[in-house]
Amino acid sequence: MDPIRSESVAKADTCRAYRRAFEDFSDKVRQVQSLTGQTDPDRAAIEAALLNLEKTRKAYSCARDAVAQTLQPALPLNPPLAHAGDVKGIAALLWEVAGRPEGTAHDDWFRAEKIVRRANAMPALS
Repeated sequence: MDPIRSESVAKADTCRAYRRAFEDFSDKVRQVQSLTGQTDPDRAAIEAALLNLEKTRKAYSCARDAVAQTLQPALPLNPPLAHAGDVKGIAALLWEVAGRPEGTAHDDWFRAEKIVRRANAMPALS
């Protein structure tokens, strides 16, 4: 296979992987939304769903970066930033789902950090 055709096939594969990652991420978002929308949400199920969401977000980000790299191969990608924003969003969701109790900020933040750490420790889903 000639180099131009090889590059074209590789780009198409990268785009397909991106679409799959986005669909997986969207599905996980809907699952979290469904769980958190229940009148009496199951906190363990929500934490498991948040872990899955964070793993698929990581896979989606990698796939997005791969597409960006094929579009602009000369530009280096920035290294991942600290996950404080991810932790903050997950902690806020955990607090919201628990009914906004007072005095749980530290525990919610710790649980959110644990979810983000676990998701980042695992290989990206493909």
